[in-house]
Amino acid sequence: MRRFPAIVLTSLLLVLPAIAEAQVRFGVTGGITSSTSNVRDFDTKSVSLYHVGVTMKVPLGPLALQPSLLYQMKGAALGDVIDGKSGTQFETRTGFVEIPVQVQVGFKLGPIRPYAFGEPFVGFGLTNKTSETLSQTLKDKWNDANIKRWEYGLGLGAGVELFGHIQVSAKYFWNFGSLVDDEQRVSASEIGNTVKEAFKEGRNFNGISFSVAFLF
Repeated sequence: MRRFPAIVLTSLLLVLPAIAEAQVRFGVTGGITSSTSNVRDFDTKSVSLYHVGVTMKVPLGPLALQPSLLYQMKGAALGDVIDGKSGTQFETRTGFVEIPVQVQVGFKLGPIRPYAFGEPFVGFGLTNKTSETLSQTLKDKWNDANIKRWEYGLGLGAGVELFGHIQVSAKYFWNFGSLVDDEQRVSASEIGNTVKEAFKEGRNFNGISFSVAFLF
C-alpha cells in the first residue's frame, strides 16, 4: 500500500496528453465531510466538517477525469479517553491539502448526466487540533503530536451533472495506513493509556462526503 500515492501521481501524468486535447472545464467545489475512525477500544462517533477547493473536468467520451485540489478536514470523536474521568470526549480534527482524482463513467440524458466514479486520493496534513473539552495542557500535547502527515486512500460514489455546469455527488471514502507514526509523542499516561496505540496499525479516518461543484 505504500506505493499507492506514487500510482495515483503516475496515472495523472500518463493522462496529461489526453488532457491537452480535451475540452477542459474548470470550477470550484465544496461540501460536507462526515468522518469517524476505526480506532481500537473506544466508542467512536462521526464528526461533520468540510472541504473546499478547485476542480478540473476532462471529458473523454463516456468517461471523464476530474482531479481536484482541496483543503479537506477529517476527524473523529472518541469517548472516555482520560483515565478516571468517564465521559470525557476526545475530538480530533486534521486538515489536509488533498488531491483526489475522480474517474467518472456516465451518460447524458438530455441536460442531465448521471455518473458513478472511483476516486483515489493523496494528501498532506497541515493542521492537527483537538476538542475544547480537554485542558489546554492536554490539547497542546496532542496538537504537537507526531501525526503522520501523508495520507492516501480511495473513494467510491455517484453523482449527477446538471446542464453541464452543476455537479452534486456523494461518496464513501477510506483512508489507508495509520494516522500516527511509530514515535508518537503524546504521553499515554496523560491522554488515556490506549490513545497512542488506538490510532496505530491501520487505524485512520473513513466516512461519507457530500459535494457540490460549479463548472465554468
